[in-house]
Amino acid sequence: MIYANFFVSLCPIFDLNTMEDSNKVLFDILNERLELLRQLDAEGDSDRRRHIAKETQTLHAPMAHRLGLYQIKTEMEDLALKFLEYDTYKYIAHELNAKKAEREAYIASFIAPLEAKLKAEGFTFTIKGRPKSIHSIYHKMQAQHCGVDKIYDLFAIRIILDSPLEKEKSDCWQVYSLITDIFPPNPKRLRDWLSVPKENGYESLHTTVLGPEKRWVEVQIRTKRMDEVAEKGVAAHWSYKGVKGSIVQKSGDVFVFTPTGDLRRLPEGATVLDFAYSIHSEVGAHCVGGTIRNQNVSIRQKLENGDQVSILTSPNQHPNADWLNFVASTKAKSKIRQALKEIEYKQAAEGKEIIDRKFKNWKIPYTEGDITKMATRLGYKAVSDMYQSVATGKEDVQRLRDAIIEPEETPNTPREHTEYVDKSDLKGLAIEVDMNVKNVDYNLSKCCNPQPGDPIFAFVSVLKGIRIHRCDCPNAEDIRNRYPYRVLPARWAKKN
Repeated sequence: MIYANFFVSLCPIFDLNTMEDSNKVLFDILNERLELLRQLDAEGDSDRRRHIAKETQTLHAPMAHRLGLYQIKTEMEDLALKFLEYDTYKYIAHELNAKKAEREAYIASFIAPLEAKLKAEGFTFTIKGRPKSIHSIYHKMQAQHCGVDKIYDLFAIRIILDSPLEKEKSDCWQVYSLITDIFPPNPKRLRDWLSVPKENGYESLHTTVLGPEKRWVEVQIRTKRMDEVAEKGVAAHWSYKGVKGSIVQKSGDVFVFTPTGDLRRLPEGATVLDFAYSIHSEVGAHCVGGTIRNQNVSIRQKLENGDQVSILTSPNQHPNADWLNFVASTKAKSKIRQALKEIEYKQAAEGKEIIDRKFKNWKIPYTEGDITKMATRLGYKAVSDMYQSVATGKEDVQRLRDAIIEPEETPNTPREHTEYVDKSDLKGLAIEVDMNVKNVDYNLSKCCNPQPGDPIFAFVSVLKGIRIHRCDCPNAEDIRNRYPYRVLPARWAKKN
């Protein structure tokens, strides 16, 4: 195949030798395909030519569009249409050529008042009028179910301003205002790619106005820099790399394809999971892997330029926090975090439902305040964390039951003629608890301050181990009534 460096001839600023290897692959693919199409133009009709044209429509032209290579995209689409729908192509081309003189006269009449207005306002500019591409007109005919003569916007006017970078947007909007002072605009046809440029870096302001003879005309407003990028795509970005505030193509981006040939641009380090989320958030959420070059790969597999990726999913797969450690795209990270929050909310709701049902069966009344206290007693920072632990089986509901009904130990005033006794003050005394485990540690309850010689009992606390209470403790009756299975006999004794 004859290899002509089309991009260098198209864009003198574009040097393949200095481009990053990751992007050269894509430009080489497009370059070779365009040369092939031009050669096919001289061949007769054949299955091979139709196959190449169809492949160009579904793969290469979209690739050029995503890279912002408008001229290449347009020529590819027109040649592909010519090889696939020759009669339609010739009909549109004939109609455009037949009315060329009329069209040029109309464009001149439309431009004249605009030129006068812009010059009066002191703008430096160029105005161009061009017909829409044959492929574009063909799609309008398909959408509107009509012939070429019924398509109202067969051509577009482009106003290219020579504006400094800091005044680009304000100048474009000022020109828009001047145009709509002359010709009424169609507000439904305003397209603002100044505030939010297209993904491929395209910046422009589009409007459709009602020109002479009540004919609709599309007007595109942009600056010289924007026009360079719009016409030459990412190749033009390198001439503006040193310009502050310009949109620069990221050298680390990777370009990969869907099974149908749709091009996807992802950040450096993007994985199969990033690709899945670029298709749809649900595809990403259930992604279990993919295939590249007919080989199964994991969701962690990093992508390379030119990879054609198929995604494998499972309804049983769900996002987990580990995914955040290897995805690179903002969309994937955002969707994963959102999914994790939704899972947490769902688990919390399930945990709350479990607690409600259990406590209702146990006939234990409680308030939201009781639940908050219970979560705090059990060491949870938030009630929702406790709910999640219950839903996932990490927390036993029986432990929650004991925690919510366990009595508070509010210290009482020590009795007259006695002092508060801490366990360390018992010296030669000990407490024996009737249970099958020896040498059990215990603590004296603060709610009744047991003194040596007081009748006592032991209470098996959920949170504080064995607690020793006086038999006449203010909480004694409640404890015996509510937790008889956790009350054990105890007595004072001498240490061995």
